[in-house]
Amino acid sequence: MTVPRKALFLDRDGVTINYIPYLSQPAQVKLPQGAGQALRQWQNAGYLLIVITNQAGIGRGYFDHDAVEAVHQKVVADYQSFGVTFTDFFLCPHHPDAGCECRKPSPQMLKEAAEKYHISLPESYFIGDAPSDLQAAINAGCQPVLLLTGRGRETVQQLDRFSQSIPVFDALRDTVALLNGL
Repeated sequence: MTVPRKALFLDRDGVTINYIPYLSQPAQVKLPQGAGQALRQWQNAGYLLIVITNQAGIGRGYFDHDAVEAVHQKVVADYQSFGVTFTDFFLCPHHPDAGCECRKPSPQMLKEAAEKYHISLPESYFIGDAPSDLQAAINAGCQPVLLLTGRGRETVQQLDRFSQSIPVFDALRDTVALLNGL
């Protein structure tokens, strides 16, 4: 039997890359300051790096899967210069009103990743900037982490609605404190 692995689940827009609503062009991709070094530290600590993202722009007809794939290829290339390798990208392409089972705050994408890569969800983190990210983490049984980037400054005002304590960090680079037990 394989020993379960740990993962660092990451929202895409506002966490892994700077937040631009409905970002659809590789040229729009910008890494947050210090993000490459931070993800390298997480990776070196034994965490799989997996992006979990809602991409409702596909369901709304703003862009297609090929555009999202081109953005993801740019994200991968930009992080490779820091020695960072993403294990996978999971995305929900559906319109928010579609009633799908994969759109965050559903835990489905995290559970699929956990099954595919033999991940222990209780030993894993999900870093996000939106309430749906935090709730998806809680629903999946992993530790939610809030960044004050992207939509995080609005989200922090809603922390009292969650059933557990959620660590808050200014930026992705600051989350490496979790590796040292804060």
